[in-house]
Amino acid sequence: MLAYLRKIKKQLSLQIGFFAEAYHFWRLTVKYNASNKTDEDIIKMQYTLSRETHTIEKGMSMRNPRKGFGQQKVSCLIERLKRYCTLYLDQDSEFLKYPLSVVNNYIEYTHNSGVEIPEIDGSYKELLSIAGNMDLTCKAGILKETKEHIIENCNKDFESLLFSRHSIRFFSAEPVKEDLINKALLLAQRTPSACNRQGWLTHIYRTPKSIELIKWQGGCRGFEEEIRCAILVTANLKAFLSHEVHQAYIDGGLYAMNLINALHSLGMGTIPLSCGFSFVKLKELSKFDIPECEVPIVIIGIGNYPSSFNVAVSERKNIEITNKYH
Repeated sequence: MLAYLRKIKKQLSLQIGFFAEAYHFWRLTVKYNASNKTDEDIIKMQYTLSRETHTIEKGMSMRNPRKGFGQQKVSCLIERLKRYCTLYLDQDSEFLKYPLSVVNNYIEYTHNSGVEIPEIDGSYKELLSIAGNMDLTCKAGILKETKEHIIENCNKDFESLLFSRHSIRFFSAEPVKEDLINKALLLAQRTPSACNRQGWLTHIYRTPKSIELIKWQGGCRGFEEEIRCAILVTANLKAFLSHEVHQAYIDGGLYAMNLINALHSLGMGTIPLSCGFSFVKLKELSKFDIPECEVPIVIIGIGNYPSSFNVAVSERKNIEITNKYH
């Protein structure tokens, strides 16, 4: 009887602990999530504006984007940037340089395609006037890349590996070799994990299943059919204890980044695709044979490079902004 009571007490203690952790995370999410009171916080607004800016860059990096694409999104971005100027220009005007440069590149790109966008032209000029006609010489928009340049640099040294990697949004028709995938998986297995549990898992899909998975994710409209191989990285919740409720995402994220770099080092193009969806949508992963105990980390679309292609600049922040010595 005593042993039974101890067991009940332990289970009750675990349940209370889980509830306390869930409540704490709920409280932080309500307070700090960027969807809540977005424009009332300069940091939230900057993060969401960066997200919207990158959407425009991604569109320009497609193989054959529709002429005049993205006008509604660009118009909305310009209006939000005007609001940022009203609220926070005196606090951080430097932030505006990159989104303004991307919009400028979009306007030039659209004009070069033979499409006139007078309303956006006028709205952008008004935005520049509000922002103070700042210097917009930073890199933005898209870059021309070649397979030859990528292959030459992807396995030279670690610095070249990182600086030559881009998210690729169109691929050649050449199939991905299974032995290269297996080698990348072997390299990624060197990822450190909490107490060496290695709670990550990979699910490799080829056409037509890979295309179905990519369409489910929804972030590759316009080039889903080109992704003939995809890897879904997951982490098994059974690998972690009561005080490690977020460790699955940490270990899985570390592994996923190593796998992306490993694939790149072997000359394969990749595009990481977020799995940050509601639990309702994530339930649909059961049709891809993903058990409930596995949480999705990221989908990695894989393919071989065409001879030349465009990539989004995706300019990184200055390390003085994102790092602090203590």
